[in-house]
Amino acid sequence: MVTQEELSRAFQEVGERYGYNNVTAEFANFTHLKVRWTRSYKTAEFRVSDYLIDADVKVLEDLANTLYSRIAGSNCQYAESMRDWALNPEFSKNKRPVYLRRSRNLTRTSIGTTRNLQDSLTRLEEAGFIEKDSNVEVVWSTNKNSRRAGGCSVLMRLISISDELDSQDVPDYLVDYAVYCQYLRIIHGARTFGVSDDINTRDDERKYPRYREAENLLDKMCLFI
Repeated sequence: MVTQEELSRAFQEVGERYGYNNVTAEFANFTHLKVRWTRSYKTAEFRVSDYLIDADVKVLEDLANTLYSRIAGSNCQYAESMRDWALNPEFSKNKRPVYLRRSRNLTRTSIGTTRNLQDSLTRLEEAGFIEKDSNVEVVWSTNKNSRRAGGCSVLMRLISISDELDSQDVPDYLVDYAVYCQYLRIIHGARTFGVSDDINTRDDERKYPRYREAENLLDKMCLFI
């Protein structure tokens, strides 16, 4: 467990190499894994996601180096230590419950009014579209301000599906397609985490046998993937 003092020390020591002599860093309970900072001349203040509280000091130092580089104008990638730590299966297993508690509009369960999203995962696994034991959880979203059929968190390996699909009038293949598309974004997003924000899953989405029917039905429901 990293203390506030160790966090500040890590950012201060790296900051000195970039010309900063007044640096503070503290943990913050953000919903997502992120860092916010402000800077002025030789002063910098960082608020670091407390998901990092049990990371190695080496991970924090490498993260600090990436952030200072970006502040200086470099488009550098996350260090391998940061990628390995954030993409470790234990990270998502341990942090996902916290993420769910902090997230608005997520039900924290796959069980809806008329459907259980776990059934979609099972069908997709049996059809070979999702790996078994993939460490992916799926829950319902109650966000009425979005027309997205689904969303996901790459690092938490969490899929959320709009509760507008929680209806007996919605065919299984549509719900399965929505889950499958978000699963693809998790898989592709993990491969490019810290390297690129560009996630293109369209070719794989079209491998789903009834993707055209699913897309047409989503259009009729004024929803999109």
